[in-house]
Amino acid sequence: MVRAEHDPEAVDGPPRITAKELRALCKENGGYHTPDINDKLYLHYKGYAKIENLDEYTGVRAIWLEGNGFTRLEGLEKLTELRCLYAHQNCFSRIEGLATCTKLTTLQISNNFIKRVDNLHHLPALQTLQLAHNQLSSADDLRGLLHAPQLSVLDLSHNRIDDPAALGVLEALPQLAVLQLHGNSFVQRIEQYRRTTVARCGALTYLDDRPVFPDDRLATEAWAWGEMELGKGKGLEAEREERARQREARDEQQRKNLEYMRRLTDDAKARAATRLADAGVAPSAHADVADGAADGGGGGARKAANADAAHSSQQLYDRALAAVEAKRRELQERQRLRAQQAEEPSEQPTPPSTAEAEPAREGAGEAAAKSDPPPAPAHDDDLDALD
Repeated sequence: MVRAEHDPEAVDGPPRITAKELRALCKENGGYHTPDINDKLYLHYKGYAKIENLDEYTGVRAIWLEGNGFTRLEGLEKLTELRCLYAHQNCFSRIEGLATCTKLTTLQISNNFIKRVDNLHHLPALQTLQLAHNQLSSADDLRGLLHAPQLSVLDLSHNRIDDPAALGVLEALPQLAVLQLHGNSFVQRIEQYRRTTVARCGALTYLDDRPVFPDDRLATEAWAWGEMELGKGKGLEAEREERARQREARDEQQRKNLEYMRRLTDDAKARAATRLADAGVAPSAHADVADGAADGGGGGARKAANADAAHSSQQLYDRALAAVEAKRRELQERQRLRAQQAEEPSEQPTPPSTAEAEPAREGAGEAAAKSDPPPAPAHDDDLDALD
C-alpha cells in the first residue's frame, strides 16, 4: 500500500491526521472526497500519535485505528453514527471519549494498557467488547461491565485476573453468550472451572476454545444441582445420570422416527393394493406396485421400466435363437441333398474336355453362318404392311 503524502508540518515529528491526509487516505482506500459521505475510515498502522481532525466525518460507521501510538481515546465526539471502533495495538490506558457514540456495538481495544473497565454507561447498544492482553487484575476492575447489559461477546483472555470473584461479575451479565477467559491465573483457582462457569453463566454458548451444546448445558446443570443438593462430590453422579437420560431420550426418539416411517410405508402399501384391486389388477402384481408406492412412486416406476426392458430383451433373444436354428436346419438339408446326389449313378454323357469343345464350337458357328444369311433390312412398304 502506498503511504499517503503527509503535510510538511509533520515532517519533523510523528505523522499527524490532517485534513489533507484524511482526503488522501479516503482516495487511497476507495472513499469519497466529501468527508461526511464516507462511512469507513482506515487509519491503521500509520504511526499517528493523536486522534484529531475527524469532525467533518460525521457519517463514519466504522473506523480502524489499530497499530498506532495513540495514548488517549479522543477526537471522536462528532462521530455519532459510529458502530464499530477498532483501536487495538495502541497505548490506551482508559476507555474514554465515547460519550456521544451511543450507537456503538463493537469495541475492539485489545493489546493496550487498560487497567479498569469504565465509562460503558454511555454505550447502551454495546454487544461486543474485546479486552484481551490488557492489565485487568481484579473483580473490581470488571464491575464497569455491568453498565453494558446488552453485552453478548466478551474477550478477557490474557489479562492478569487472579480473583475468582470475577466470575460473579460475569454471572450478572444476562446476555453473555461468548466468553474468553483463558490466559488468566484465576482459571486454575476455580474448581471444575468449565462446569462451574457454564452453570453460573446461563446464556453461554461458547467458552474459551469450545462451544457449549444444549446437552452439555443440561449435564452441567445436573452436576451443579448434585453438588448443591446432594453434597460435594455428588455432582458427577448426577451428571452421569443426566447423560444416561439423554442417551435414552435419543434412542427413544430414533425408535419413534423408525416406527413413524414404518407406518407411512404400510399405509402407502395398503392404499396402493386397494387401488389395484379396484382396477382389477392381478394379485401377483400387488406387491410390486405396493412396494413402488411405499417408495414414494419412484420405486414402482423404476421396477416397471426394468420389467419392460427385461421383456424386450427376452423377445430379441428368442428371435435370434430361432433364426440361428432355422439357418442350421437349412444347412443340414443342403448337406443331405449333396450327399444323396453324390450316391446316385450319373446317366448323362461325359462332357468333352475344353480342348475338344473349342473346335466344335468354331465349326458350329461357321455352319450356322453359311446356312442362315443375315436378314435384309426392312423397307418402308414392309413396315406399312405390318401396320
